Amino acid sequence: MAAEPITDVDTTAADMLEALNAQGISLVFADMKDPVREKIERCELTRTIDPAHFFPTVGAAVAAFQDQFGADWAPAAGKQAR
Repeated sequence: MAAEPITDVDTTAADMLEALNAQGISLVFADMKDPVREKIERCELTRTIDPAHFFPTVGAAVAAFQDQFGADWAPAAGKQAR
């Protein structure tokens, strides 16, 4: 998930993130602002969200996915990977 637009995590969002994880849905975040990431850590959501699932850019997240699963990916025509 490109997380740059996220500016805050409230209790409702925290509950939803934990519920998704409990259902076996694993989220990966890219471009998250430091204050938001710090709030996630303060809320102890890293108990359920793997800290390794935070990446500085979408391109870094895609590269990690490719490394882990051997998947092929290329940006859509006319777009560049970041």
